[in-house]
Amino acid sequence: MTDKRQEIRDWLASELQRKGHGAKGKLAEYLGIRADGVSRMLSEKGKEGREIKGDELVKMGEFFGTVPPGIDLKPISTKVESMLHVRGKVAASAWIDVEEMDFGYDDMQPVPSVSMYPAEWQFALEVEGNCLNKRADDGDILICLDIIKAQEDFKEGDLVVVERRKYGGQMVQRTAKRVRKTANGYELWPESTDPAHQDPIVLYEASPGETVSVIGRVLWIFRKP
Repeated sequence: MTDKRQEIRDWLASELQRKGHGAKGKLAEYLGIRADGVSRMLSEKGKEGREIKGDELVKMGEFFGTVPPGIDLKPISTKVESMLHVRGKVAASAWIDVEEMDFGYDDMQPVPSVSMYPAEWQFALEVEGNCLNKRADDGDILICLDIIKAQEDFKEGDLVVVERRKYGGQMVQRTAKRVRKTANGYELWPESTDPAHQDPIVLYEASPGETVSVIGRVLWIFRKP
């Protein structure tokens, strides 16, 4: 059985590698610890080693935008500014009539916002099916940042919500994928184990009559109990 501490260290090392150059320093600053603190967290034992505190693990998940090992419900900071309503869903590859994509008010469930951004810059979506099963299960809730309202762009490694529209916007496909940067531009790759959902969305090669836009960056994932 894998040691839970080692599992956390492996997760931390993987996320730092994904973030790229300078990630250790930025994480240390975000956690409010010494510059060498993150390196010590990665050390297995001895005087150079350092345990990762529970609140630090939570903040790491917030920093990386992924779920740390052992946390079933991605927590937010204790101060909740406001509640959001789950406005619709993300799915795999199904095209849905625009009028059926979002929930009616009576079907919207409230969830807490993430306090690192104003609530009015955020929106929530429910995962449908296995389109994101490497990160989130059917019924889990994605708390997302509206990148237009926040005036923030997405970057490589982000988990984003993308919408494809055709027939003048009457049919919509909405899903969540991981951003990869290539020599030609950005591609959005699946976080699913389903062989049917392995094709990327290529942002620089939209099909005729179809528009593709990234509408949000995933900040948090609330797991279904």
